[in-house]
Amino acid sequence: MQSPNSNSLRTVYSRYGPTTDRNDIVAGYAAGIGAIFVSALYITSVWFVDSTVFDLSWSPYFAALEFNWVVYSGVIGLAFAVPAAFFVGAVGWRITPTQTASGGALKGAVGAVATFLVAFVPIAAVVFVLEITSSESVGAGIALANALELSGIFIAVGFILTWWLAIPVGCLVGVVYTARRPIAN
Repeated sequence: MQSPNSNSLRTVYSRYGPTTDRNDIVAGYAAGIGAIFVSALYITSVWFVDSTVFDLSWSPYFAALEFNWVVYSGVIGLAFAVPAAFFVGAVGWRITPTQTASGGALKGAVGAVATFLVAFVPIAAVVFVLEITSSESVGAGIALANALELSGIFIAVGFILTWWLAIPVGCLVGVVYTARRPIAN
């Protein structure tokens, strides 16, 4: 026995699921996977330094990082980075489909940076809601200002700590995706 909505669910899955033929949606999936890859590589790199596999304790960049905090912030950041990357990848492909590997690399680099900017919006929304619903209720204007400031700090710190991975991985995802997908849409 099938539910009355099973056909509509199948239609949505075939149109927007991982096996879709739509290049823009698949580009979004590729960008989301790239965001997951950046987070995993960043956490792994900090683990290598923290476990002294690579001795970079002289570096103020790595000396100040605590591994547990990196894992926590990396995993929480994925809740915002993956949807933002999906959105940037899908919209980016829809606006300007790329046919060359160099165009894919450029679009991947721009998309990696744009993902940080797009992730600012949902982070600010969550911080705003948390600020409004806190026990120390402040006015909406102050809550909004606090949310924008704190979200800007989150994005800036995230970019400063991961740009060296995010941009090359974005380029790689753009090149691989462009080389593997034909232009059809």
